[in-house]
Amino acid sequence: MATKALRFLKVSQVQRLHARFVVPNAVPVQPSMLEFVVHSPMNMKYYAKEEDVFRLAANLAEKIMKNHAVQDGNKRTALLAADMFLKINGYFLQKVPFAEDINNKGLADAHVAVVKNQWTAEQLRNYYRSVAARLVLETAEVMQYRSSAIEY
Repeated sequence: MATKALRFLKVSQVQRLHARFVVPNAVPVQPSMLEFVVHSPMNMKYYAKEEDVFRLAANLAEKIMKNHAVQDGNKRTALLAADMFLKINGYFLQKVPFAEDINNKGLADAHVAVVKNQWTAEQLRNYYRSVAARLVLETAEVMQYRSSAIEY
């Protein structure tokens, strides 16, 4: 059975998202942990044959939040990374990162629930699936991330 090709973020792309939206000029406090975290969805695809982009996005977000690879802003970085992962694979969670709207409030609450162990990654996956929309028009930023992502 042939597997579906997906695109996966690189460590440098997650760092760029973190630096752009969370902490300018930040570097990970645990670079090897960030590398492990970013490769986790790819490992899920390879070893578990997982192709559900929402499960892979939730895995990425959970690992970023719980492994604290960056000093500050792990939940925000997790949301940015999950959203961009979904965007480069045809979906989106946020129209505008961290906009003051009901959708982003729900996403923030979902991430807090995961960090507090009130939700599992599977529950986060279900939530992502319920709020995500198909990406109809790619922005220049999404096209840039997509073109330099790892296709696997």
